Amino acid sequence: MKILIVSAAYPPYTSGVATATANLATFLSKSHQITLVAGGNYQQPHRKFINHNFSAYLFPGVQIKRQKAFLTIPYPYPKKILSIITAFQPEVIHLQDFSPISFSVLSLARKLKIPVVMTHHFTAEYIVKTLVADPKLSNTLSNSQLTQQIIYRLVNLFYNRCQLLVVPNPNLIPLFKKAGLKTPIVAIPNGIYVKNFHKKTRPANVLKLHSITQPQMILFVGRLEIDKNLEVLVEAFRLVHQYNPTTSLVLVGDGNKKTQLLNQAKKLHLIDAVYLLGKIDNTDSALSHLYNAASLFASASIIENQSVAFIEAMAAGLPIVSAKTAITVNSSFNGLEFEPGNTGALAVCLQKILIDQKLKKTISKYNRHAGRQYDIAITSRQYIKAYQSLITI
Repeated sequence: MKILIVSAAYPPYTSGVATATANLATFLSKSHQITLVAGGNYQQPHRKFINHNFSAYLFPGVQIKRQKAFLTIPYPYPKKILSIITAFQPEVIHLQDFSPISFSVLSLARKLKIPVVMTHHFTAEYIVKTLVADPKLSNTLSNSQLTQQIIYRLVNLFYNRCQLLVVPNPNLIPLFKKAGLKTPIVAIPNGIYVKNFHKKTRPANVLKLHSITQPQMILFVGRLEIDKNLEVLVEAFRLVHQYNPTTSLVLVGDGNKKTQLLNQAKKLHLIDAVYLLGKIDNTDSALSHLYNAASLFASASIIENQSVAFIEAMAAGLPIVSAKTAITVNSSFNGLEFEPGNTGALAVCLQKILIDQKLKKTISKYNRHAGRQYDIAITSRQYIKAYQSLITI
C-alpha cells in the first residue's frame, strides 16, 4: 500500500504528535511504501531517505520557538505537494494536524479523489492554553463547556471534509458527534515500541549516571512548556519532599519554561532535589532505564488527549499521577487522579503511591500488562484496516 503521511511535528522536534507520527511511519514502512511531508529547519524543501520504503519531504516554514528544536509550521507549497502526490500516487493520505500544508494536501486530495484519514491529537484545552497567555483567563476558558463546544465545531469544519477521523481516545467520540461531526469516527490509540521500555538496569546505576542523590524518583517526561503546568508539579513536590527528603523530581525534556522552573526550584530551596536532565530520545535505552528506576510518573497537564509519555510509563510498569482531565489515567487501576491545579491534592496522590508499596505494586503490574495494547505492531494493524476500508469503498 502507498500511504502519504502529513504532519507539522516530526523529530527532531519533541512532542507526542511527532513521536506518534514517527513511530507509525517507520513501522508501516516495513511492509508498505511511505512518503512523509513535514516541517523542517531548511531554506528549501529537503528530501530525506529514511529507508528503502520511506522518504520524508521536510519543508521550510514559520518557526515557533517552543524549545531548542524549533517547531516549523510548513508553508502550503501547493505546486510542490502536487508534484509529490503525482509522482508517489498514494492510495490513502493520513493527516496529523490542520497546519497550512495539511489544508493544501486536503484540497488536492479532494480534487484527485484520494481518501483522507485525519488523526485528532489535541484537546480543546490545548487550543486555549496555546492562544490565551493569561493563566487565570486560560484556566477559566479551559473549564468552560461552551468554549470546548465552539472549538470542536470549528475543527469539524475541517474534519468533515475528510473520509475518516481517528481519535486516540474513545472518550472524545461523543464530543465530536455532539458538535456535529458527519465524518465517520473511530478510536485507534497512539503506538509505541513497547519492548523499548522494558530495558532496565540497576537503579543505583541510573542514580549515579545522572548524579541523583535521592533514590525515590518522581519522573516527568515531555516538553517544558506552559501548557504542561509544571510549576504546579514543582510546588506539589515541595510538600512531598518536606516530609520525605529521599524523593527527587526528575524532569526529562526541554523548553521555554526551563529557566523559570530552575528559578522556582531555587526559590523553594529544592535546587538539590529537582533535576532537569534535558532531552533524551525515546529510542535511547537511558530513557527506559529512567522509567524503570523511577517510583512513579507525574503530570499536572490538562491538555492531554492520549499522552505518549503516559503510554511509555505504563509499558515500563510505572504508576501514573495525573490531572483528572488527562484521559489516559483510570483512577485506582493505572494511577491516581487529582483536581487540575490543586497542588495539595497532587501532593497527596504522590505521597500515597510513594508510601503504599502494595498499591504501587498492584498498579505497576496492571500498567505493564495494559501497556501491551499500545504496541506499534497492534496499532499499525488497526490503521491499515482503516486505510483499506476507505480504499475498497
